[in-house]
Amino acid sequence: MTRLIVAAALVAAAALNASPTAGAARPRIYVQAPGTIPAFVTGPAAFGLFVPGAGATITRAGAIESLRRGRVEEALLGGSPSGKILVDVVSGIPEEAERPFILVELPPAGRHHNTKRYPIAIVGAGYQGILTSDSTRIRGLVSIADVAPTLVALQNGRPPRIRSEPDPDALSDLRQLDVRLSRVHDDRGWTFVVVVLAVLALSLVAARAAAVAGAAAMTGSLLLSWAGATRLWLVLPAMAALTVGVALAGAARRKLVPLVVASFFAAFTAILAVDPELNSLAVLGARPDGGGRFYGIGNQVETLLLPPLIAAVAIGGLPWLVPLGVVALVTVGWSEAGADGGGVLVYGTALAVLALRLGRVPVTGRRVAVAGAAVIAVAGALVGLDAALGGSSHVTDAVGSGPGSLLGDLGHRLHVSWVSATHPWYHPPIFLACLAVLVLLGTIRPRRVTLDALLAAIAVSLLVNDTPVDVIGLGALAALALFRWESLDSRPMRRGVLTAAFAVLAMLAVAGCGAEGVVSPKPLTVVGTVKAEAPGKAIFTNQGCGACHTYVPAGPDAQGKIGPDLDKLAEYAKRAKQPLATFVHDSIVNPDKYVEKGYPKGVMPKSYKSLPPADLKDLVDFLTKPQG
Repeated sequence: MTRLIVAAALVAAAALNASPTAGAARPRIYVQAPGTIPAFVTGPAAFGLFVPGAGATITRAGAIESLRRGRVEEALLGGSPSGKILVDVVSGIPEEAERPFILVELPPAGRHHNTKRYPIAIVGAGYQGILTSDSTRIRGLVSIADVAPTLVALQNGRPPRIRSEPDPDALSDLRQLDVRLSRVHDDRGWTFVVVVLAVLALSLVAARAAAVAGAAAMTGSLLLSWAGATRLWLVLPAMAALTVGVALAGAARRKLVPLVVASFFAAFTAILAVDPELNSLAVLGARPDGGGRFYGIGNQVETLLLPPLIAAVAIGGLPWLVPLGVVALVTVGWSEAGADGGGVLVYGTALAVLALRLGRVPVTGRRVAVAGAAVIAVAGALVGLDAALGGSSHVTDAVGSGPGSLLGDLGHRLHVSWVSATHPWYHPPIFLACLAVLVLLGTIRPRRVTLDALLAAIAVSLLVNDTPVDVIGLGALAALALFRWESLDSRPMRRGVLTAAFAVLAMLAVAGCGAEGVVSPKPLTVVGTVKAEAPGKAIFTNQGCGACHTYVPAGPDAQGKIGPDLDKLAEYAKRAKQPLATFVHDSIVNPDKYVEKGYPKGVMPKSYKSLPPADLKDLVDFLTKPQG
């Protein structure tokens, strides 16, 4: 028996050694000090930018975990992903023999607004010029989630997600891209306010134009993007003028509205497919600066374009239902255009309600169930056809992975929606105020075809999309525009309801409802119980020290390998010939004063010297005095 066990062990060992990947070390991503990457690249390389996370805020620790695992987690859910580790993230300069390798810069310690992109360079493997990726479709901008899979693919001889194309002025082009992304980010909040106020004004004086104002606003946004206009003083008046002017022109002749709206969707589809950057870098386009959606149609645009579609079908009647429906579903759902699977369900719901109401058939529970099944079937068929033709998006990936993956994706979105609707503190009152507007308008009799279609679509959107405040805010605006268009009756009761609705939406618009970048950063973790244990431990955790350093008293999350092992601080102080507390204090406030052998200078941020004196003392005590 013993001989059999030994023989089996030898066979297993031989098989393991024969495997080409057995014992292979994980590839490494090298972290560099700010502004130093070009100096370390001596041969052909490709340069780019990446967004360090997804959501309003990011942390250095979260960015490191995203790099290690090739995954991104929403800031609302913590911003630090879990899963299998694909690569190691280390500091220093790689050896020449280690090509290909990747160099990155990272955010400083702590939590910050997600408004800055960071440099990345890939050296070797034929990379040269500027980085490109199908995940972003923006030349020079790559997803942080693609960095680790790219390095693993290069190591294993597979096609990488991130590629490159020649560009003799890559660094200059990246600077221009970074400036444009920053300006567009700053423009978005006020642009949203201007669009809302323009639609409200049109609802008062030109109801039919208000119904198509969403398409007009998108037209204006694309025109300004094509012109390269990003200055706020130019964007705001231009957006107001274009939204009002294009809406009035498009709705000038009632019978032509279906043709105008169909032409818009067809042109928008072509733009999204041929030049996705035009929409992605527009003030109402995708939001690549936030790391969530880099291209296509997001929930905000999806909701803006609902009223034009509904109004056009209502004006054209059943003969226009299919042609308008097809072009709109292709626009939002095709992976080469809108890539918005949730939008297919939302638009399909609106079209199904219009079919029932315009067909003048009694609306029964059975018919509603059949219509719902038809919407799901059509959505599934479109996604399946898209995948069969080579399309790829998060929706095709989820559907292709089976019902479990699809349900998991839906559950994740519902979780994100709940957190988004309840945090920060001002989101719940905004959500409830807009919900009150929808309820007020929805309960007025007689019922209106367009309003019923919109309310059903908004209900579905709240289930399948993950930005409930944007959806319900723009949904309330759309409901008011469609209500005004379908009914110009001015009975006192209705006038009172409309006055209240106008007032609520105007106040929300001025308050910046749906604006980006006006949120307060959330703390990295709840530190009440930690502070009771050790004040310095809370500071160590909140500053993200564990992402770069190993320190056993800080807990299992402090296992970073980028910087020196802090459990050996006494040894380092002895080699530096300094008292332990003095050595640790100086290393925090002036990290380049003494650098442990094997670690380069300039990697650790110098921002910790700005910590309050009491916090700095607590942190030094935590690192130098026995814990527990």
